[in-house]
Amino acid sequence: MPTSLRRVSGYFGLFFMLGAVIASLGPTLPELAGNVGATISQIGILFSTRSFGYLLGSFSSGAFFDRWRGHTLMGIFTLAAALAMATIPHIHWLLLLGLVVFVVGFAQGGVDVGSNTLLVWTTPAGTGALLNAMYFFAGLGSFLAPLYLQRVDLIWGYRGIAIGLLPLALWLFLTPSPTIPHRIIHQRQGKVTEIGFFVGFGILAFLFIGAEVSYGGWIFTYLLRSELGDEATAYQMTSTFWLAVMLGRLISIGLAHRLQTKQLILCYLGGAVFSATWLRFGAHAPLVVWVGTLGMGWSLAAIFPTTYAFVQQYVPISGRINGFVWAAGSLGAMTLPWFIGLQMEKSGPLSMMDILLFVWVTAFVVFLWMLWRSTHIKKPLPTHDFNLD
Repeated sequence: MPTSLRRVSGYFGLFFMLGAVIASLGPTLPELAGNVGATISQIGILFSTRSFGYLLGSFSSGAFFDRWRGHTLMGIFTLAAALAMATIPHIHWLLLLGLVVFVVGFAQGGVDVGSNTLLVWTTPAGTGALLNAMYFFAGLGSFLAPLYLQRVDLIWGYRGIAIGLLPLALWLFLTPSPTIPHRIIHQRQGKVTEIGFFVGFGILAFLFIGAEVSYGGWIFTYLLRSELGDEATAYQMTSTFWLAVMLGRLISIGLAHRLQTKQLILCYLGGAVFSATWLRFGAHAPLVVWVGTLGMGWSLAAIFPTTYAFVQQYVPISGRINGFVWAAGSLGAMTLPWFIGLQMEKSGPLSMMDILLFVWVTAFVVFLWMLWRSTHIKKPLPTHDFNLD
């Protein structure tokens, strides 16, 4: 197998398990709350601790990928995540549980930044389709995880995911890392250009990732609190959301070859605003929530990797830049779910839909500004078909 194809296949596998890890927290919150004797509002702090770890892991690891062997770094992160995941169901103290979930988030941040960065370095041309494919595997893992968790107890739920991470850690240690591009070495010695463009990308990462984690993490509790279904229905709704994400990413692989990235992003943002509006004003009807969940999942599916590919057309993305973007995204994943949980406890479950509608309208406005700003960047980077030979 060619080395580049071997690398890409491994990154797909890492993102599959990354999706499973992300999706595992929401459906297990009630049991984890029972383990530590916490209320729903108190256990919701785990979203924040995981995302805070994600923030530090992504921000601190970004610069290291510009200097050190990326696969060795990601192998260490993967082993740490496996150990932490296996420990979670055995903890009966909220503070310690939050610390271990923080470790999971830190490791996730490093793997996320590393996979995105090293995929771009492995296949610098035609990255858009490959990024969408990689995120499809994350969606597949997120879809299957709740179904798996529904069929096993809490201990084997987390233990099984931990075991799934181990062969990927071994693969990372045995596979040569991509060479650091010369332009990245040159860039780290100077100043980053187009700061405003990257800030806009960071804001979108904050909103996109925060909205995905919020919906995937709280839809289970939202359904129960709104009395729209029982626990089995809530599990099915969570899996339906991640199924829509998975299928949306699969479809996006073909769309990335046929449509311009800016056209795709506008379609996704329009779909998200429509779905959020639909959910907000029809949230008490079960059928509306099911349809809205499918629409939200499809809209979220490929919006971040497509925006990533859009930005890459205009400015080079290094590990340091990836670290900044993922730090912004993890900050969104930390604050938005926490804020939604707080408001659901205070004002009722419908507040979740109010917040998400505001988030997507804001994201639409920010991207329109970035679209305008892109017309003032003189030398966009060329894109071509990718080759894995």
